Amino acid sequence: MIAISCAFAPSVLAAERPRLGVLVVVDQLSVDAFDARVPKLTGGIKRMITEGVRFREARYEAAPTITSVGHATLITGTYGDTHGIVSNEWVDHATGKPTLSTEDPAYQIVGRPPGRDGTAPTWLRAATLGDSIKLADARAKVVTISAKDRASILTAGRSADVAVWFDGVSPFFTTSTFYASEIPAWVTPTNEAIAKMVKAGTFTWGLPGGGFTGQHLEPVMTAGQHEFFAERPELQPILDALEVDLAISAVKALSLGKDDAPDLLVVSFSGHDRTGHRFGPDSPEAISEYLVVDRELGRLLQTLDAEVGKNRYVVALSSDHGVAPLAEFSKAMHLDSGRIDGEALKQALEKEADTALGAGDWFGYSRSPGLYAATPTARSKLQGIAARLTAVARKQAGVHDLLPLSALLDGSRVGQFAELFRRGAFDGRTPDFVVVPRPYWMNALSDSTGHGSAYLYDRAVPLVFFGGNIKKGLAGDAEIIDVAPSLSKLLGVPAPASARGHAIDFLFR
Repeated sequence: MIAISCAFAPSVLAAERPRLGVLVVVDQLSVDAFDARVPKLTGGIKRMITEGVRFREARYEAAPTITSVGHATLITGTYGDTHGIVSNEWVDHATGKPTLSTEDPAYQIVGRPPGRDGTAPTWLRAATLGDSIKLADARAKVVTISAKDRASILTAGRSADVAVWFDGVSPFFTTSTFYASEIPAWVTPTNEAIAKMVKAGTFTWGLPGGGFTGQHLEPVMTAGQHEFFAERPELQPILDALEVDLAISAVKALSLGKDDAPDLLVVSFSGHDRTGHRFGPDSPEAISEYLVVDRELGRLLQTLDAEVGKNRYVVALSSDHGVAPLAEFSKAMHLDSGRIDGEALKQALEKEADTALGAGDWFGYSRSPGLYAATPTARSKLQGIAARLTAVARKQAGVHDLLPLSALLDGSRVGQFAELFRRGAFDGRTPDFVVVPRPYWMNALSDSTGHGSAYLYDRAVPLVFFGGNIKKGLAGDAEIIDVAPSLSKLLGVPAPASARGHAIDFLFR
């Protein structure tokens, strides 16, 4: 009897193993906000909590906590010192050129005229979960969907079938020629629906003088204005629903989870981040946006039940980073809080460099708050006076420390923050100096709130697993790099090659 049981155990396990893994990312969701909003839930997130495994929290044990970095970490199971994604944008040390995390002019955004705005996962230096799945079984299908290009591309990796995102220039979902020469057929109905909404005035796009050419709008705006329009608050709930429309279309058109090959679907809801930046994490607008995600995720789970079958899919829900409380609210609570004037700090650092080294051109372009890049010719000189620059920075309102990249890489700067930023640093990309704000201080003057720090409100995010035959209940703490290895084990494939995380035992007991 025992011998027979053992002989059949592998086939039983294979039959019970999920064939579709789904990673859901809610952009800019701290575990505190997640916990506070549980009583308001009625849809998919509530179902996942009720029927799945809810962890107390999952931490990013690295910094900075930024969208591109978080998505890369979630899907590779390792940190920026390995996967190479250090921010949404950085200055390449060799060329001094600002570089987007998914920029590559060798490829084109499908549907745009040929130009220099190509995009691809070129800068990602570690294999993703999708890459691992594809290596394990060439029949596997990997699809990623988001309103942000960087969220979709970085979770897709190099071997995905396609990464799809909402184009910030023309209002439709598209992809890169890295993945496909044309927009997949299953995306077309959603793009047609967008065109009808624009024509009907559901949301406006463009200025007088713009018009339609087939499905393609030709508005009269600069690229920067397009990006701003794509982030309008009223558009985000629409994009949430459209992302789920696309996910459902992909499941049906590609038969995800239908055979014995493991498949992967990633859906990253970007609207929550855009709304939070605009209004603050505890605002009615941010909560309303979150409830739309909850509702739409419920619709996706119902479709997966019907199309794939219960116990044949597993979903992990988490976030790419948390968010700081509104600085003005923290200050009203009598906390030491405020906003760091990044330009004033930069000028103070330049003045000190002039004093120490003579007049010169010291710091170049830097879009990310709290991250300062030296010009290529000034890099070694500024590192030589790092102690003086640090002393100047510490005198600025709201600044706790200034971390020189050289000290992070060689390990000479020690302490909690140095270690966290060291795990997120990649030589040749990470800016030369990293500002560590004091708690509840923001490295920004414009947005209502922000993220990027090494404090727990930015590093601690929710983690819920649902579906398959995983154990249900309330679990303890986890590390975010455990998500990809856990999904790998649930799907029966090797973890991503560079993963330093581990499959979470609680899921399998």
